[in-house]
Amino acid sequence: MNSITESFKIILTKQKDLNYHFPNILRQSASLQDMLKIETALGLTFNAELKELYLFADGTDIDNATRSGLTGLIPIHNFLSLEDAVSYYHQSMDFEESFHNWTKDSKPGKQLFPFLEDGAGNCYWVDLNEETPNYGRIFWTNTFGADPEYVYNSLTAMFEVIAEAYHTNVMFLDDDGYLDCDFKAFDDLSHAKL
Repeated sequence: MNSITESFKIILTKQKDLNYHFPNILRQSASLQDMLKIETALGLTFNAELKELYLFADGTDIDNATRSGLTGLIPIHNFLSLEDAVSYYHQSMDFEESFHNWTKDSKPGKQLFPFLEDGAGNCYWVDLNEETPNYGRIFWTNTFGADPEYVYNSLTAMFEVIAEAYHTNVMFLDDDGYLDCDFKAFDDLSHAKL
């Protein structure tokens, strides 16, 4: 099992080989003090995996001129900086129904941290609701009409899947240089880590 850092390095190496834009906008690592400010602002505590992720990089610098297909860690989904994650959290928590899984009639607690989002309401969150069975799992909210649900058992598992998708060319650049993927193959890799 790779660490998040090891998986992220694999991803970046492949992206650089593809001449993809994402590595150029990756921010420097956050400090533990930076994370403590965010924890205080949101009233939650980062787990070890989330700390590892942000000690590697503090999201990406996104400008309004660069198209989203050139900035994603996975297609269209941007890696949020700590500051952007706080803004996204506050905007999203006003829409509690977007976290409710109607099929299971359940929803997670509010101690969630957004780290990958697409700008249209689709987002991956780390569940930081301590002492619950879903602590540390990855929750996905979406605007596709599907119930929000847990899609990975951990941040480490998710990054392993993404790294494997790059390694096996499940993630690739289309003819215009935008990040794309074989979504069926990506789902198959993901289900193996659920």
